[in-house]
Amino acid sequence: MGKAARLRRELAEGVRRRRPVRVVFTDVDYERGSRAHGKGVTPAPPEGWVIGRAGLVHAEWDGSELRFTGDELIEGIRPASAWIEALRPAQLVVGHGILTSDLRSAVMVTEVPDWLLARTVDTLALAHRFRGKQYPGGCNLSALATANLGESSKVRYPQWIRGLGDLGSPNRHDADPREDAVLVARLWQHMLTERALAWGTSARGALSGASGGSGPLDEQALAELTGRQCQVEAAQWRERFRFGRILHPTHVDANSFCLSRFHAAALPAPVQVRDVAERLKVGGEIPAEPVLTDEELLTACQYLGPLQHIEARERIAEGRKLTKLLRENLAWALWSITHRDWINEHWYWIRRGKQSVTAWHKVAEMNDEKGRICGRLGRLIA
Repeated sequence: MGKAARLRRELAEGVRRRRPVRVVFTDVDYERGSRAHGKGVTPAPPEGWVIGRAGLVHAEWDGSELRFTGDELIEGIRPASAWIEALRPAQLVVGHGILTSDLRSAVMVTEVPDWLLARTVDTLALAHRFRGKQYPGGCNLSALATANLGESSKVRYPQWIRGLGDLGSPNRHDADPREDAVLVARLWQHMLTERALAWGTSARGALSGASGGSGPLDEQALAELTGRQCQVEAAQWRERFRFGRILHPTHVDANSFCLSRFHAAALPAPVQVRDVAERLKVGGEIPAEPVLTDEELLTACQYLGPLQHIEARERIAEGRKLTKLLRENLAWALWSITHRDWINEHWYWIRRGKQSVTAWHKVAEMNDEKGRICGRLGRLIA
């Protein structure tokens, strides 16, 4: 039988042979110190979160079966741009919240290319649109995994513990982001094979006695999941980002709206922040080599609170000097970026402080040391 005849027979039988699609499932962890936690503290929008590391799980999808082929952990210097570059070989990139938070953080310090948006699938954004409610309650990864897979391996960590106060969820660093990436992969495969999606109960719904729900996925959703059609939220991402609003019809966050005007590509070189870094180098507080890039200097701005973050970027955009308070806080951020071992040790003892009085003594000692360091930094940049 000739090739043409064999192809006609396969088409007649409804058999479609596809080359496997290279899929990367990804999850991002953030530096806890960059996010606002605690009672009465204004939450920082994703534009103000610092990417700490990212987990990637590589796989191939042949239309019916998902085969895992490898994984990697992106960490170290400039993790935002390193993460985006690591996604380049993928034909399809899948993440839970990748459009709604991860890329919003990354674009503030590095470029988010069009090719990435064209290949990206956000299961959170899709689940939120599918559910059709104002807020994406019951659509977090843990809730969806429980509702669709019957169990969740995702560990939830409290931010506030009675008697210990605000811990800033530092325990998240105990989890490998590749574990959540695998959970995203299992959820994605389930949605395709079952052609349906179930969601959990939101906190608001639980109070009212409401339960979760489920429904079949339409052809558009299935086409978006497999990359045959660009996801709506990805196609409109840049336009929505300009207004601080990725999910519809959620409310516009004022801080997010202000910050979105000052993403990395919209700013000149952050010479004011570089001046702070140079003073710290001269004083021997941060290493002279390697030279900090614009990405690292803008990352330092993400460590600031939302209002200071906005002010710092506004001053960079307008070429104005930084205030003394901004210089002091940026000095600590730059010191943190260049002294990761000390910062990681600090979080190590904070995590263990819940069970150990000795650990809390160590935290107190390091906090005293932090005060002395900040004093030195303040004198250098005054």
